[in-house]
Amino acid sequence: MENLILLSNVGLNTDILETNIINIAILVTLLFNVLGGALKAAMLERKEQILNGVQDAEQRLQEASERLLEAKTQLNQSKLIINKIKTDKEAAIRTIALNNRKRALEELERQASSTKLAIVYKEQQVLREVKEQVSTLALTNVLKFCQEQLKLDTHVQLINKKIESIGGQQWQIKF
Repeated sequence: MENLILLSNVGLNTDILETNIINIAILVTLLFNVLGGALKAAMLERKEQILNGVQDAEQRLQEASERLLEAKTQLNQSKLIINKIKTDKEAAIRTIALNNRKRALEELERQASSTKLAIVYKEQQVLREVKEQVSTLALTNVLKFCQEQLKLDTHVQLINKKIESIGGQQWQIKF
């Protein structure tokens, strides 16, 4: 099945399958011989770029992991601080409420004491006024009684009895 046509010492193979395999082999050999060095250099350069990219990505991943760890640490510290602030706030509220309660009780006691003093003062003032009114009324009634019912000699006797009861000297009045 081979049909060879000879032209100037070159033979042609007319079998297409065999010819294609030979042609591909020649082409691949020529490509590796001619372009092999450049292709190897390009592949090595590409390999270097890929390795550099991977190393850079690993380094960024490591840095991101460290930043994540720092952020988690800061978050935990922030949570502790927030809890401390909440606890302090609640304690301050209780303290303020207790202080306000104490102040309110002290103010109520002070007002109660002031009210008691005012009541005592008012009672004393009213008692004084009542005593004065009773004394004035008694003196007025005594004077009225004395003027209307007692005579001068009865007055003198009454005065002498009183002077005698306090240990004084009696008067002798003659009419």
